[in-house]
Amino acid sequence: MNDNLVSVILPSYNERDNLGSLLFKIRSVMEENNLNYEIIIVDDNSPDRTYEVALRFKAEGYPITLIRRPKKMGLGSAILTGFLSSTGGILVAMDADGQHSPEVIPEMVKEIESGNDIVIGSRFLGDIDTKWARKRDIMSKVATFLASFFTDVKDPMSGFFAVRRSVVEAIADWYLIGYKVLLEILVKCPECRCKEVPIHFGIRHYGRSKLGWNEVFLYLWLIANLFWWKFLRRK
Repeated sequence: MNDNLVSVILPSYNERDNLGSLLFKIRSVMEENNLNYEIIIVDDNSPDRTYEVALRFKAEGYPITLIRRPKKMGLGSAILTGFLSSTGGILVAMDADGQHSPEVIPEMVKEIESGNDIVIGSRFLGDIDTKWARKRDIMSKVATFLASFFTDVKDPMSGFFAVRRSVVEAIADWYLIGYKVLLEILVKCPECRCKEVPIHFGIRHYGRSKLGWNEVFLYLWLIANLFWWKFLRRK
């Protein structure tokens, strides 16, 4: 492990048209801020051959490790695979669709170095300018309400966060149900020092959102499992 290395984890599935511009932005931000970094791309055998973009940028000298999994195995397990395959002391998870801005990463790193264990890119701090369809807006509010039984974090559903490697390694039993890895970390590490920083949640330029009713069901199943873990299991 390298404590001075920042590992950026990018789970990908059909993000061929978005990945290249994101990788360019990540490199620009990290180099401008003199941050030592690596990029771990975990691709679930994307039909659009997203992995070819990763290989092209790796050939150009980007510090990329590409992990190709045989099939679509879920976002949660992809993030954990990236975490465990990385070598940095600070782990950053973000989407590969370009909706998360890499410009926030240096602030996240600084907050971790200042003593926080988890730093969350929050969509609900400052001026809220998320432009979601009504259905997604309602689903987000309901999901956040359910999560409020476990944590007072404003955006526990965020897919953009930084965490100390030691926090990840301290969790022995993972559920990895659905998309919401951050919520599981917050529930299972209640004593961690947590900080939220405001982010602008961008608009997807290419491809389709992967949020559907199956993900809603998986989230409810995660909530049920976390309720058991936190309140009902024998200590």
